[in-house]
Parts: sequence; C-alpha cells; structure tokens
Amino acid sequence: MKKGILSILIALVGFFFMYKYHLKMYEIQNNLITGKETRFIFIDDLISFTRLFKMVTISISLLSLYLGTIAILKKNKIGIVGIILSILLFIAVFIPFWKYFSQNEIPIVN
Repeated sequence: MKKGILSILIALVGFFFMYKYHLKMYEIQNNLITGKETRFIFIDDLISFTRLFKMVTISISLLSLYLGTIAILKKNKIGIVGIILSILLFIAVFIPFWKYFSQNEIPIVN
C-alpha cells in the first residue's frame, strides 16, 4: 500500500477514535447531569482517560504526518491530503467537541 493512502487511512482512524471519545464524554456528562450510574466513578479515572486519549490521538496524528511526508518526498501528490488531515487531527485533539453535542441531534452508536 502506498504511504500516502496509508497516511489518509491512519488519519481517518484517528478521526473515528476522536468521534468515539467525544461521544463517550458526552454520555458521561449527560449521565452525571441526570444522575444515572457511570462507569467512571472517580475523577482521577476520568482525567487519566482524557490524558490517554490525547496521547494516543497525537501519536496517530504524528504517524500520519510522518507517512504523508514520506509520500511527498517520493513525489506522490496524495501525501498532501494525508498531511492536511493529520494537521487537522492534531489541532482537533485540543478542542472539546463533546460540549457542543445536543441531546436531540446526536445518535448514540454502540
């Protein structure tokens, strides 16, 4: 598989991982508001989960950036798309999208 296409696929996996994380954070916040039981009882567990998410997503983003750069050096134009997606993923890690979810608009996917 070419490095540029692999870079795009890895960035898309990172975006899916980020989507599932924000969905889980929204569910936890919604359960705390409504008073339902959640899996995260302690705040320390939630903080550790958030830090782990950021480290894994940044690692995925950097891997995608690396593969996109290799593709560009080998004169593959598709590597530009991988680089752009990895930079967007790197920036999106630090934005808390789960705060903007509305209960009526988001489907909960298991």
